[in-house]
Amino acid sequence: MIQFIGLVGGALVILSALFGVTSALLYGSRFPWWEHPDGRHLFAYQVVIGSVLGLWAGRLIVTGQLTDSGVGPWPWIRLAAFGAIAWVLGWRLLIITRAWREQRRERIKEDPDDGDHLP
Repeated sequence: MIQFIGLVGGALVILSALFGVTSALLYGSRFPWWEHPDGRHLFAYQVVIGSVLGLWAGRLIVTGQLTDSGVGPWPWIRLAAFGAIAWVLGWRLLIITRAWREQRRERIKEDPDDGDHLP
């Protein structure tokens, strides 16, 4: 049972990393984050979170420690913590995706001829 909990916790670390990196990439490539201090901060924050989680997930995979989350309560703590992190980063990814779609719809309304050339 503990090995299964360790595997699910490891999978949640990887899922969190995927969500974190994808959020940073989408926000960085689809929004003018450089135009405002809040946008620069948000982009930097997302890059740091995605990078840290990506490094952690890569280490788990490369070293074969995907299911090894320690002894005692640590497997359960990792499961709960990364379940919450994956949930929140998935939520952020959904928000970014919706905002990008809304921004795209607004651009198409403003200039219908330019809608086919949007990224």
